[in-house]
Amino acid sequence: MRLSGILPVVGRRVVVALGVAGMLLVASSAQAQDPPAAAAAPAQEADPLKFDGTHPAMVLLSIKVDAEAGFTDSINKMKATLAAHIDPKAQELGNSMQMYKLNAPAAEQVAGQGPVFVYILHMDKPVAGVSYNLLQVLYYSGFFLPLDEKGQPAGTPEDRKKVDDIYNPLVAAVANITPWPLVKK
Repeated sequence: MRLSGILPVVGRRVVVALGVAGMLLVASSAQAQDPPAAAAAPAQEADPLKFDGTHPAMVLLSIKVDAEAGFTDSINKMKATLAAHIDPKAQELGNSMQMYKLNAPAAEQVAGQGPVFVYILHMDKPVAGVSYNLLQVLYYSGFFLPLDEKGQPAGTPEDRKKVDDIYNPLVAAVANITPWPLVKK
């Protein structure tokens, strides 16, 4: 059998097979190339708990009633450790945080998630360029654990346990965090 009188069936199959192989080679080489720089790194979200230091800021914390004691103990340990640190930036961070509790009964949170107390973390002059995110402060700032060459937390298992003992009660207690950067008008 001939295709339009030019190629026999076997020849036609060879041409089709070579065409498919060629398209696969082109497709695989296109995938192997590096993507453009703009597409390679997705845009990182700005850290809402990192302030510019030019204006006061507040962070509203909804704290679960049954975990309040662990929260206050851990936040006090964190602040004391920062204030006593040898790094002036850590001292500034620890001293900048003033914690207030709303003088009101526990309020019911969204859709039956349980009652919460409202705490406000107030910073008259937040440390510029430093995140007030608890995970960032405790693990990635270098103030509590040394960082390796890739910026990842390092240290001994005992060091890690000390930081975990501060961090875990905080995470268990926090129901919601709302940053309030302020501007004087």
